Amino acid sequence: MFHLTRRFHSSLPLVWLVAGFLDSLILLALPAIAVLAYLFRRHRRIIGLVGTAPWASLGFARHVMVDDLVRLAAWTALSPLVFLIGHQMRVVLIGS
Repeated sequence: MFHLTRRFHSSLPLVWLVAGFLDSLILLALPAIAVLAYLFRRHRRIIGLVGTAPWASLGFARHVMVDDLVRLAAWTALSPLVFLIGHQMRVVLIGS
């Protein structure tokens, strides 16, 4: 469950580079939305597994969610830059 999140985060820049090369703005937002949906679903599952455990377990679940959301926000803040690099690659290679 936690290993998938790292793979999702590491694939985001490549997807944004391809989105810039394809000149598609919808592909710029789609990966971040998909990762956000996955994080929300995983958070609900963790809370469901906690059940009757002490409050410390809920605190851990919140900590994991906040940490992943901050990491996603940082990657998303870099997305326009990576998108523009992909767009410049398109201009250089294709010419339009």
